Amino acid sequence: MALSVCSFASGSSGNCYLVKSSSTAILIDAGISTKRIHDSMARTGTERSSIDGVFITHEHSDHVRGLKVLTKKNPDWTIYASEGTGEIISSSIYDESKLSCFSPGSTINVGDMQVHSIKISHDAADPVCYSISSEGTNLLIMTDTGFVPDEAATDMCDADIIVMEANHEVNMLKAGPYPYNLKMRILGDRGHLSNETAGETLAETMSHDSRYRKIYLAHLSRENNFPRLAFQTVKNILEANNFYPGRDFSLDVMKRDEISGMATI
Repeated sequence: MALSVCSFASGSSGNCYLVKSSSTAILIDAGISTKRIHDSMARTGTERSSIDGVFITHEHSDHVRGLKVLTKKNPDWTIYASEGTGEIISSSIYDESKLSCFSPGSTINVGDMQVHSIKISHDAADPVCYSISSEGTNLLIMTDTGFVPDEAATDMCDADIIVMEANHEVNMLKAGPYPYNLKMRILGDRGHLSNETAGETLAETMSHDSRYRKIYLAHLSRENNFPRLAFQTVKNILEANNFYPGRDFSLDVMKRDEISGMATI
């Protein structure tokens, strides 16, 4: 096993991902309860003692809600965050000495993984996404951004597994019940990626590198999207650009409130 990823939860009500390699295991975000995280780890055969770090993307509650109890129950775990995020979440870490901060763009070596942080665009203090490499294979997890920065697009071209936000369907959002200001926030450059933007970005990525990719759509809105719509929109865009499931990629949707299967390269 070179790299694998499992979603414990993915959406506005909570986010947490497990990433494993041959000898290393990390979590991305802790936006659900400690019990759910521990139970999900057990279901994947992951011992608590095997976790080598928790990497936080940003400080919004759906990404850090479980951090206080999680760090109390697992006092040996190191919490990694960007400098701006770290300043905000430090009081939520049971032992602040276990917080390790970095500048976006840094690469942190954890076991046999290289975890590269990439600055993204979201209405948070210092948000990042993560590009993770091990034994010549690559994984990109990118959610909570209003657009795809050039550095993220470059790393996406090298990714064998892509976990990518497909937050909303634009017309659903515009016609839906959200207040105008919230709609504009989501649609803006510091908001979230739509189904269409996800599909177009993936098509552009695949035009630069012909490798087979496992693609997982993530962080779907409960009110402004649904899994089948996100799946079909992205699939249609990829097929319109002559990329086909089974030949060029596999495509699936990570559920908001349920553990996913383990995706492995």
